[in-house]
Amino acid sequence: MVAKHLEIDLLQQTDTTIYFEWSDTGDTCVVKRDADTIYTGTENSFRDKGLQTGELYTYTIERLGDDGQVKERIKMQTSTEDHSEDTVNYLQQIAITTIVSESKIILAWGAIDGIDEYEIYRDGEPVETTRKTQFTDSDVEMDREYSYWIRAERPLERSETGFSEEKSVAARIFGLLNIKSSQQEAAMEKFWIAKKIAPLEQLLADAPQVNVSEFKRTWDLRYTTFLPDEYLANPNLLSPNRYFAGDNRTFTPESSHYRTQVNFSLQLGNEETTLEFQKDVGPSIAYDWRKKFRKADVASSEGIQLEKAKEDDRNVMVNLTHSVGNPLTTSPNIDYDVSATFYRDGHYDITGLHDQAPNHEVYLKNDKMDDWFQIHEAESKGLAWMSRSTASQYWRISNFE
Repeated sequence: MVAKHLEIDLLQQTDTTIYFEWSDTGDTCVVKRDADTIYTGTENSFRDKGLQTGELYTYTIERLGDDGQVKERIKMQTSTEDHSEDTVNYLQQIAITTIVSESKIILAWGAIDGIDEYEIYRDGEPVETTRKTQFTDSDVEMDREYSYWIRAERPLERSETGFSEEKSVAARIFGLLNIKSSQQEAAMEKFWIAKKIAPLEQLLADAPQVNVSEFKRTWDLRYTTFLPDEYLANPNLLSPNRYFAGDNRTFTPESSHYRTQVNFSLQLGNEETTLEFQKDVGPSIAYDWRKKFRKADVASSEGIQLEKAKEDDRNVMVNLTHSVGNPLTTSPNIDYDVSATFYRDGHYDITGLHDQAPNHEVYLKNDKMDDWFQIHEAESKGLAWMSRSTASQYWRISNFE
């Protein structure tokens, strides 16, 4: 039976190949990857080979009328998988797909072992809980931007991580000993996926006219960790440092109060890109049981490192690692890792992994923006949650524009 409209009927990815089938309309269809036409004909499938591992690709499928004019267009952004041995963030391994047409937005993502259901949010509001790895939004307007969250969690014992069973036992003991935490909560890994989507009228207006490599853009990223309270009790009841000073604030990109802050600026040019990097550690202040000042110090920033991991004509990848301790007492470090890929056409794909303390906030902007916009925030569960016996939080965000 001849289909009335274009749909993606099947999609399969490997580390280097993307294969997809679309509905058989009987008409000639044109498939473009970025600005390159890679297929023209009446067949309704295409296999794109020799792709880069773990990278985003945008495909436009155009259905032509008898006069050769485009009478229907859909667009798909998807990615290859990444099962490299050095990939530590599970969300980097899976492919995330967005398909847009004039009537709907479809999100699909690779399954994560050990997760049975996913919570879907649109513009911050819950819309569905599903056991599927796909969500279709048919209530969309052409002139609106949309933001989607996909959130899930799994027990540590179902993690692929080595020693996951031993860590799960340790996490449950941690939850038993900490009255503000439950055993179950301390042993649950959290996974957050976010997608920012431009208005459909913009995405479906025309296929790209120039390739990714012909664009230039500057991206700024700011990653801040902070303690929201004015004072925090020391989990170590035997320490003379009974309290520590917090930063006494909420989420905001411009505050000068923080535990640590990292800023980097990436300028994508025709030649080699430039990467500028700044890091700062806020003072640690300890008080006695009467909340009177005892001492202060500033931790070393040597555990904060940024490197340009990859660069080619499509994108640049940078890796940020962070491990900073408390200079006043023996305690776990504030640990996080970020891998960020910036494409020359304005797309980005950023993954992160961090402990569930302290507060984490990440902001982004480019040379066309005056203000920061938030791409990730996570509230602290308490200083004790920096322990390596508790479950981590994984996050990933990308855009489609």
